[in-house]
Parts: sequence; structure tokens; C-alpha cells
Amino acid sequence: MRGAGADAGVKRGDWLLPDPFKGPGGERIRAREQWPAQREYLVGLVLRGLYGTMPPAPKTGQVAVEFLDRSPVLDGKAVFELVRLTIADTPGGVSIAFNVRVCRPANDGEPGGVLVLPNYSAPDHCCGLCIEEGMLREAVRRGYAVAGFEIDEAAPDDAERFFVSPCIRAYPGYTWHAFAVWAWLQSRVIDWLATRDCIDANRIVATGHSRFGKTALCCGLTDTRVAVTAPAGSGCGGMGSMRLQGNRFGEGHGHFERIGRMANWFPHWVVPEAAAYGSADGERPYRECEMPFDANTLAACTAPRGLIVVEGLDDGAANQFGTQTAWLAASEVYRFLGVPERCGIHYREGGHAYTPEDWSVVLDFCDAVLGGKPVHATYKTRSDGDTPVGYAWTAPTVE
Repeated sequence: MRGAGADAGVKRGDWLLPDPFKGPGGERIRAREQWPAQREYLVGLVLRGLYGTMPPAPKTGQVAVEFLDRSPVLDGKAVFELVRLTIADTPGGVSIAFNVRVCRPANDGEPGGVLVLPNYSAPDHCCGLCIEEGMLREAVRRGYAVAGFEIDEAAPDDAERFFVSPCIRAYPGYTWHAFAVWAWLQSRVIDWLATRDCIDANRIVATGHSRFGKTALCCGLTDTRVAVTAPAGSGCGGMGSMRLQGNRFGEGHGHFERIGRMANWFPHWVVPEAAAYGSADGERPYRECEMPFDANTLAACTAPRGLIVVEGLDDGAANQFGTQTAWLAASEVYRFLGVPERCGIHYREGGHAYTPEDWSVVLDFCDAVLGGKPVHATYKTRSDGDTPVGYAWTAPTVE
């Protein structure tokens, strides 16, 4: 598995995925009632060791909402809204302001669900959202709004500018890096959306692709209002295992982004402690097996809420083998909690992109899990016949 490629003394078992049922003293939980406390313990591990510590939500009245534009779009079937959120009176005395672009169904019927995703400033895209127009039309047709928030002003994806950005200066004393900051901003958008009559606060979906897929996973595990977490092509720091690497043909095949290279190339993404577990060039396994968590831990922290993972089989950044093993290991937690149908995965042909096929699968999953609708979806959920791969434990027998 990894023994020959890593240190000579490393044994095969050391590279298996960690057990999310083990508590701080090494004891395993046995009852479903113990999961909330266990989840909080795991979230703490991940925040300290990967994302960084995060400030609490702003207080009521600390966030100002300004509507800059509202107009019909998509042949009158939808309404576009450009909104500016400003967080003032922060501990650092610095205001945080950023734009949110919303495309929602034009009808005045029942409140609908909403997919929330990070966004670069992208005015050339349909409604300024970083997805294809057909994907936007499909969401609206099914009754979902889409909300994209811009990161460039509040916390830019640039190592030099990030560490002097408004978010970092507004909340000194926290160790949060980009995925945590962007996920925190995603939660601030959810704060606002949850107050709107047109939004069903019980049908909120956190999604995103690539680095924003990593962000969506962070948001899903830290914000329990997220009903479905939908990371796409998230790779290392997301659904791709940091221990296990491989493409569609299995472990050891292909070349993927490892934690050491990611943390060195993008030092603003994750805490520096994470970089110590990988080699700087990312060309070989190093100490990833010593990390107290892995991608399956991140995914498990979304349970019992919904999780749908979408990937491309030819995506050179996604680590298909590591993603599938992490998903399978996380599904043990969903099985333990009695909701295996809320944990899904889908692979398609193709590379690194958030495609209409991915989007359709996410919407199918949301329709089934949030709306109880019968769908003929192709995503996979846990079945009793699935054999553990990449881990040597199984879910405890429920007491």
C-alpha cells in the first residue's frame, strides 16, 4: 500500500484511514446518542490541524444588507439580485464587505431550497455566477435558488494579499486560513438567506468546485444548518484522502496533489502545521499517516445531514481512489446513524470541472434527500454488501 514508498519502518496498517468512532481516550462510541459529542471532538481536531480556528458568527445587527440590483432574468423565469453584505464593529475594528449574487425562481410559491457557493468576481458569467447558464436554468426549474458570494474583496485567493485581508484583520487571534475563512463567509450568506421568505432554511446546500469544493466541505462540517454538503472535484484538503492516493485504476497509479505540496504552494489555504506531514515537493508519501484525521473524518462530520460527492474519472487533481475510499469510510458513520441514503457519490467521465452532469446529480440528490422525491439517479449510496477498502474497522453495532 504505502510501506515501500514511505519510511522503511512504516507498516501497511499505519496508512489505513483513521477510525471516526474513536474518542479522545481511544474508546469507541457505541450509541447514536454519543455521536453529537464525538462529532464536536472530530471537528476540533480538523480545525486545529487543517483549517484553523474560526470566530463566532457576528451578532444580530452587526451585518448590514444593501440591495444593489434586482431584475428579471432567464426569460422571466427567475429574479437576479445583487446584494452587498457588510460586517461592522468587528474585534479588529475593520469592516468586512462582499457582494452576493442570487438567482431565484420568479414565482411566489412555497419557499425553495438554495445552493450556496463561493465565487470569484465573474460578471461575464450568467448572473455573475461561476456556473454555466444551463446549470442555473436547471436549478431554477427545480425550484432552487443559487447564491454565489465573491471572495476577492474580503479574503482574496492570493497568499500575500490574504494575510492582510479584511477578514484576517477584523478577527485577530484566530488561526483560520482560506478554506475556513471562505467557509465562514459562506455561513454569513446563509445567515442572511435564512431570514428570507423565499428561502426554505431547512434546504440549504453548500457546494463548490476544486478549492471551493474543499471550502464547501469545511462549511458543511462547521455549520449544521447546511442540510446537504456537495463538494465537487475537491481533492486534497477536501474529499481526497491524504493517506491514500490513486486514480481510476487504483492505488499508486497517477500523480496527485499531496498535503505537503498544496500547503507549500498555497500557504494561505491551510494551517502551516498541516504542511509538516508532507514533503514540500509532494513527490512521495511522507508522514501523512501520522495525521490524526483524514478526508473520511471531514466527511463524517457532516453526518447525519446529507453528503453528495461528485468527481471526474479523468480529473488529475481529484485522487479518485483516495476519494472513493474516504467516502466509503465516511458512509460507515451514516450507516451507524441509520441514514445510509444520505451519503452518496458519483463519478463521470471527464476532467477537472463542475459539469452539468455533476450539477444534475447534486440536484437529484437534493430532491431525494430534502424533498423526498423519487428520482432515477445514478449516484451510489452505501449498501450492505460493500467491503471496507482502505480501512480496517467497521461501524459499531448500535446499542
